[in-house]
Amino acid sequence: MRNAWILRALATAVIVALTAWIVHNTAWVEVDVDEPLRGAAATDPHYSLRKVLAAGGATLEVRTALEPLPPADATLVLNSTLWDVFPERDGRLRAWVEAGGHLVVNGAQMRATETLKWIPLGFAAPPHRAASAASAGRAASAAQDEDDEGADEDGDAAPPPRRRTPPGKSGQPAKFDTAKAWRNCASLEETSATTQPAFEPGRTYRGCMAAGPLRPLGATPTWLLAGVRGTAAMRVPVGRGSVTATAARPAFDNRGLLQADNALVAAAILQAAPGRAVWLINDEAREPLLLWLWHQARTPLLLGVAATLLALWRLMVRFGPRQALPPRARRSMGEQVRGTGQFIAGTDPQALHAATRKAFDDVARTRIESYAELGDADRIIALAALLAPTTVLDKAALMGALNPGPLSATAQWLAAIAAVEQARRALLRTPASATRPAGAAGTDTP
Repeated sequence: MRNAWILRALATAVIVALTAWIVHNTAWVEVDVDEPLRGAAATDPHYSLRKVLAAGGATLEVRTALEPLPPADATLVLNSTLWDVFPERDGRLRAWVEAGGHLVVNGAQMRATETLKWIPLGFAAPPHRAASAASAGRAASAAQDEDDEGADEDGDAAPPPRRRTPPGKSGQPAKFDTAKAWRNCASLEETSATTQPAFEPGRTYRGCMAAGPLRPLGATPTWLLAGVRGTAAMRVPVGRGSVTATAARPAFDNRGLLQADNALVAAAILQAAPGRAVWLINDEAREPLLLWLWHQARTPLLLGVAATLLALWRLMVRFGPRQALPPRARRSMGEQVRGTGQFIAGTDPQALHAATRKAFDDVARTRIESYAELGDADRIIALAALLAPTTVLDKAALMGALNPGPLSATAQWLAAIAAVEQARRALLRTPASATRPAGAAGTDTP
């Protein structure tokens, strides 16, 4: 019984000691956990901005291209990094601003492009350095000593003396994170250079956005929002319009816009007013090539597809010939001779004429005595007498056909060949026994 009591006491002491150790070595820290977006905010990254602008009577339209430009009295937020892919866009954008438009750009974008040089604003250094250095200074001072008085009540702190960089660290300050802008909040005021305040004069904003060395270049700003870290936004006139530049890309997303006074700062930057249209140009995007061809060249596209399908159909494997095969038959002698003559007539009509003349002379030699000793004129006279009266021979035409001379056209050669061939066939119809002596004329006498 006594041993059981001792065991219970030892167990209780161990449990108490373990609990005390856990309590002593455990710290309870509150951690902010981002809740997931729900509803329309989960699908529309600019849902909060739409609501803020709608409360001021303005409208928001998100575009993916700079054509066409918004109305002359609208606000254009240029967030696209590829907007100047076409060189002529810079000139059109400048003309739109000078005609009365309001352009909103950020410092990082102006430094990274060769365009927008007509805006009288400049940046001396990357705008995130001042904010990131202040944030790094606050974190270091809080970890080193709780009594560090370098921070003011707004959270702005001057960078502490540089300390030794821990192993494995780069020592470079972190860039301004727009996705977690509430970690870098500070007081922002409209300075004395402001001639057109966004709201009531002298208002102080709690802005969670970057600031930097933003300065005018030969122009007097009409609105300037700055704090101890530097200038957050500045507006200068350009022609009849204006350009508002921010030190970095402002946090206009659903989370960043709801931090501190970011909604009021956004309304001031965009000049939200009743009836004003705000256009937000994000990264350039175009419809896919096939859809563009369908919308812009539907008829040629359909013809090309039909031609491709027809060509593929012709190349398909077939079970028979494409057309009926001609019957296999031996060609007649007449077809062979005519085919050979047509070939020679098309390639060398002069040779065909010579062959026709030889055939004519061979037949005439059997019909007229001493044919070889006669000239062409006497031969034609004898032939005319032999063929009369059944056949009337055109002596002049036959003389020209027997001696065509240097003919150039194939048709002339063929005409001469036809005339000689007709005379030869007329002689063939005359019996070989009806031979006429050379030099005879007229008809035979009894």
